[in-house]
Amino acid sequence: MAIWSKGGDETNGLVHEFTVGDDYLNDRVIAPYDVLGSIAHARMLARAKLIPATDGEKLVAGLQQLHREYFAGTWTVEASDEDVHSKVEALLTERLGEPAKRLHTGRSRNDQVLTAVRLWQKHTLINIARDTCSAAAALLERARTHEFHPLPGYTHLQRGMPSSVGLFFAAHAQALLDNLIVIEAAYKLADSCPLGSGASYGVGLPLDREYAAKLLGFARFGGVAMADANSRGKVETVCLDAAGAIVGDLSRLAGDLVFFTTAECGFFRIGKGFTTGSSIMPQKRNLDLFELLRGRAARFLGLRTGLAAITLGLPSGYSRDLQDTKALCIDGLRLVRQGLAVTTAAVQTLEPVTEKILSALTPDIYATDEAYRLVREQGMTFRDAYVQVGKNLDKVTTPDHHGTVRSRTHLGSTGNLGLDQLDARRKASLDQWETTERTLTSTWEALLV
Repeated sequence: MAIWSKGGDETNGLVHEFTVGDDYLNDRVIAPYDVLGSIAHARMLARAKLIPATDGEKLVAGLQQLHREYFAGTWTVEASDEDVHSKVEALLTERLGEPAKRLHTGRSRNDQVLTAVRLWQKHTLINIARDTCSAAAALLERARTHEFHPLPGYTHLQRGMPSSVGLFFAAHAQALLDNLIVIEAAYKLADSCPLGSGASYGVGLPLDREYAAKLLGFARFGGVAMADANSRGKVETVCLDAAGAIVGDLSRLAGDLVFFTTAECGFFRIGKGFTTGSSIMPQKRNLDLFELLRGRAARFLGLRTGLAAITLGLPSGYSRDLQDTKALCIDGLRLVRQGLAVTTAAVQTLEPVTEKILSALTPDIYATDEAYRLVREQGMTFRDAYVQVGKNLDKVTTPDHHGTVRSRTHLGSTGNLGLDQLDARRKASLDQWETTERTLTSTWEALLV
């Protein structure tokens, strides 16, 4: 029986199938977080004397057992369950009887699911931040190993200026590290406890929202009840915005590597196990992982667009439309974690193919360098030097490739990438996120003992 049922009002089977759909699979993701939220709620109810202390103790003990059993695989959320909230309450009722009926005091499923999702979001954003640092570390290691190895630099997909393998990898590492700024912003927005906002308007009981929030490790205990309720969808969208910045950068890296590993370029080779083959062409070694990384970016954009569309024009207060924000957010954050994992693993195996790179460093790629030489040595204006070199491209010669890479010494150029500073920034961010994780998990562990 559904937790809202009064008897004799069971949902039509077709309606149940439509309203639940595959949402039970998403509820499996948030199930342990829902139990944590319920433990904090039960402790708050007992502390505020809204339920008997003995019932509070039984509820907490029962929920702690359910949390252990979930990870042991003893129970899960099934398609026949309305949702994880109904499942947990049903299991408690079977075991505890009357005390289980007190757990929902002062709470709506709206603020209950909001709280569980918010806990999951915080935990997942921490993991995404750590995954981002790992991917950046892999890129920085390649940058350091091949710091001064020459590489053509492209604009408009045509060779334009001399660059380096170090600059290529360092640029993508910096892009990922920049995304930690938006991940932190998303985390701060998610770090507000909506428990106690009820069905958007609070409840007629003296709840201690601040106490419940502290038990769960939230920095803030919410605010105006309707604003807390209306934040569902908004916080999910911001989480996907943060993840989308990462997906966009991974897509760009993938595009570069698909191009650079073609037979026409052949600038990099990748390790065994990171290519697939063709069902018809025996010679093929395809970099499907990077092609799919580009494709997943498009798929991610669909999730992000769908999420934004759900909340457009909704009235304040809960509407069932918001149920579907859960799946989109879960799928989106799962996708970015997969992308970061495969990128980290693959990048570590990339090696430059020197002969292919040097053959692509044709004299014309040094035309701009020749114009700068005329500015530097003959005092020409850049515009005059530009015209002179442009009219005499056949006279441009090939300099020492490695020497040119090292000679560019301004900050951020091939001879002065600032790899130590980038790595120090990565380590500082990783330390910060690991501290956040330790603090959060220790808070949750305290709820479970």
